[in-house]
Amino acid sequence: MVEVVVTPVRAPSAGDLLVATPRLVDANFDRTVVYVIEHQEAGTLGVVINRLSEIACAEAVPRWASRFDDDAAVGLGGPVEPQGLLALGTTTDADAGKASRAAVSDLHPSEIAGAFRAVARGVGLVDLTADPDDLDEDVGAVRLYGGHAGWGPSQLQGELVQGCWWVFASAAGDLTANATSLWHDVLARQRPPARLLAGYPDDPALN
Repeated sequence: MVEVVVTPVRAPSAGDLLVATPRLVDANFDRTVVYVIEHQEAGTLGVVINRLSEIACAEAVPRWASRFDDDAAVGLGGPVEPQGLLALGTTTDADAGKASRAAVSDLHPSEIAGAFRAVARGVGLVDLTADPDDLDEDVGAVRLYGGHAGWGPSQLQGELVQGCWWVFASAAGDLTANATSLWHDVLARQRPPARLLAGYPDDPALN
């Protein structure tokens, strides 16, 4: 069993980050950072934001090409429905698109209505079936994710208690940050003891 630094366990809220600890022995989530889209009694929905595919966002959804950065790649959002695409947009305007922060009632991204639905301050779900011109101009970077991560009722709580995840507040720019170093960068900005794990080696046996 991998010994890890213990941090207080708290339930996540929409907009928080789930950061995998070295104790999590699941290749699907090894050293991942998950952006939480929804957390409620019915379960938890999020997307891994620090794993990228080799497919450009503009190639995946050409109709939305004008809304993607030239170098933006489709993220590997998680093991659930990997062929499905989910889009998140960032904005500095909390009221962009007159977005509602109502709960995503059934935790299924394909059911989101409207061009933009706020998830948390500065981030919202983007409906790729809508007309790109209908997306509020205040919504800047749009990122695509193939698949998502999901937990059933009480499933995530059990993993939190076991020390498999830390819950931290997200920061502006996390969705567009360097995916390769994001796991380390998120830990490095925390207070001790979590900060101590920022330099945790890929293979502890070689340390």
